[in-house]
Order: sequence, then C-alpha cells, then structure tokens
Amino acid sequence: MRKVINKMVSEEDLIRTVATAYGNGWRQVKLYFMCGLPTETDEDVLQIGDMAVNVIAKGREVSGQNDIRATVSIGGFVPKPHTPFQWAPQLSAADTDARLKKLRDKIRGDKKYGRSIGFRYHDGKPGIVEGLLSRGDRRVGSVIRAVYESGGRFDGWREHFSYDLWMNCAEKTLPEFGVDVDWYTTRERTYEEVLPWDHLDSGLDKDWLWEDWQDALDETEVEDCRWTPCFDCGVCPQLDLDIQIGPTGKKLLPLSVVNK
Repeated sequence: MRKVINKMVSEEDLIRTVATAYGNGWRQVKLYFMCGLPTETDEDVLQIGDMAVNVIAKGREVSGQNDIRATVSIGGFVPKPHTPFQWAPQLSAADTDARLKKLRDKIRGDKKYGRSIGFRYHDGKPGIVEGLLSRGDRRVGSVIRAVYESGGRFDGWREHFSYDLWMNCAEKTLPEFGVDVDWYTTRERTYEEVLPWDHLDSGLDKDWLWEDWQDALDETEVEDCRWTPCFDCGVCPQLDLDIQIGPTGKKLLPLSVVNK
C-alpha cells in the first residue's frame, strides 16, 4: 500500500526509527494510518496490527522494559481534488467500519501484545460527508442549505454531527439533479469526465496527475524530484519555484531524551 501512495518508507525504516526512540528513553509512539486507499484489501489493513506488534516487540527488546506502548490511529481515506486520487472511488462507510472492526478485533485479540497497543479510529460516516463536500459541485449546495435549514450546526464537532441528517437532506435534494451521494463519493471517475474544479488552476498539470494516478494503481514508485530529473508536474514553472536540492547536512538522529 505504501507504493500506492508513493511513500517509499519500508517497515524496516520504521522499526529502525522507533528502536532509536525506545532505546533513548521513549516509552510510547503513535502510528498514523488511513483505511480505504485504492486497491486496498482487508488483509492490507490487518497487516497494520502485525506492524504494531513488531513495534512493541522491538521496543521491549532495545529498552529491556515491558512498559512499552504504541497507539494505532486510523481514519477513512477521502480522495481530494487536485491530487492523483481525485478520480478514485471512496470506500463506503459500511466497508470502512467493517475493516476497522476487523483490525480492532485482531489487536485486542493478541494476548501477548494487545494490551500494549492503543487503538483510535474515526468511523466511516463523517468521511462520506467529507467526500461529498470535497468532490461535490454546485448541486451539493442544495444539500448544505437543506442541512442548515434543518438545524445542522457545528458539524465538525462529533457531538453535533448527524450523519442521518446529511443523508436525509441529500436524498431529498439530489434526485432532482439525477445524482446521489454515491455518485459523488464511491464512484470512480474517468479521464474524460469534466471535474467540477477543472477550471481552477492549482499549478499541477492534469495530465501529470492522471499519469500519477495510473502509477498508483500499478504500484509504480515515483522518485523524489529533488534527487532526480524533473517530472514536469507543472508546479515549478507556473509558480516560479526553486526546489531545495540535497540533504541539509544536519544530524537528526539519534534523538535525545527530553527530561521533564
């Protein structure tokens, strides 16, 4: 999955880094993940539990202590405009919650390491509303207005958020336009489709984004352009930017212990 999002950091890199932290006195690390990335399977998500176990095991090994903890924090992936994933289908709320439940059960079911692994997650429903707003067009304005007129306020706060309110308002307003929530969220787009934000110039070339999307589906790694020839994404010439080339020369590791 790291190849899909072009994060060229191996599990060995992660284990080596947390070993340095644990070996220098840290007792807890937080690991952040996303659920619902393109091409993802249930098994991909369950491997997060294996990684957390490896982190705890390495922490105990290098520190000689058993009071080592790791927190897995995970939420649903929401495709966004002006990124290679603007064409991607979003995982449904039900499928997101099902995968997160499997991961939670796996972590909690590990008798040797489960108590040392915290698990925090965001369920799939807020992500669907975020996806609707992220890739919606002017027709979604009718949904927003209906939610407001129905009493929706401060929806960014969990205690005020109502998924049912958003879905009910969408069901009342969107059929008039021949679309629904799934059309905006869980549907994959084609290259030929005119996207609502195509008239906005973020500096990135659309053809380059499409090529990057195809590379993601093929799990093709794209090198960091600071160390390789230009990939012609369009940002530098349009925004008159100069890339900072090369390492800083500063020593970043090992980390030093902060005494409180």
